[in-house]
Amino acid sequence: MNIVEMIKAGFRIARTSKSLWLYGFFVGLGAMANNRSQDHVPGSSGLPHAFTGGTALLAMLAATFIVAGVFMYFVSQGALIEGVRRLRGDRATTLREGWRDGVAHWGVLFRIAIIYFAISAGSLVLLASPALLALRFSNAALAIVLAIPAALTGIPWLVTLYMWQAFASRIAVIENRHTRDAIGKARLFLHGRVLHGLKLIVAALLGRMIVMLLGAIGLGAAALLVIGVLKIFGVTQVAVPVIALAGVTLAPLAFIVIAISGTTLSSIWTIGYLTQERQ
Repeated sequence: MNIVEMIKAGFRIARTSKSLWLYGFFVGLGAMANNRSQDHVPGSSGLPHAFTGGTALLAMLAATFIVAGVFMYFVSQGALIEGVRRLRGDRATTLREGWRDGVAHWGVLFRIAIIYFAISAGSLVLLASPALLALRFSNAALAIVLAIPAALTGIPWLVTLYMWQAFASRIAVIENRHTRDAIGKARLFLHGRVLHGLKLIVAALLGRMIVMLLGAIGLGAAALLVIGVLKIFGVTQVAVPVIALAGVTLAPLAFIVIAISGTTLSSIWTIGYLTQERQ
């Protein structure tokens, strides 16, 4: 399959499989959060100066939401992978089956992700250390000289790790393997298939971008429609009706856009693994 065929196949499943949308929503949110975390630059003051009872309660609520969100993200990953496998075998999938599959596999997917992030973080520290030490104790010119080979080595290595994690996750779910078994087979599976993995990265990125772009256009059109209706009734200056109508109209559309983007992203990787595994 070429990149265009991968995108079409992933989008077809995302568009027609409404039973996967709830899980696609959490995977889509996770992808958005990951992009924001990479673009975020920490400020000089990230913690409140006074730790009161109110801030403690807010911190507990935030921690609860984060834990629940992480749990739902990995449940959704498992549900989508198994759901796409069923659909590729001409078997229907339901929301309940997705939940059962996701709960069964979320633990192994979480462990694979932890190992991936640990290796990625350790690799970044190892590769960046010579340049940072040179910048601290020598001069910028030496730091730049050391940074160039680090980047040339680090970027392919981190991309390879990303493909390895994506394939290990699918192997763990589809073949019901434990963490070490899935990681070991993913390493062997990736051998000789790096180009295929790169195609999947491009296809998944483009597929998600296309969905988000079309969704943004749709949301913009819906927002203009809401404004037009409010102007007809002359209530554009009243905050409550504006917020209520915008929420009722735009929130479901935003949910669908995020859900389809997440489902497309996951489906492309799962389809890419299944097509290669059958060869």
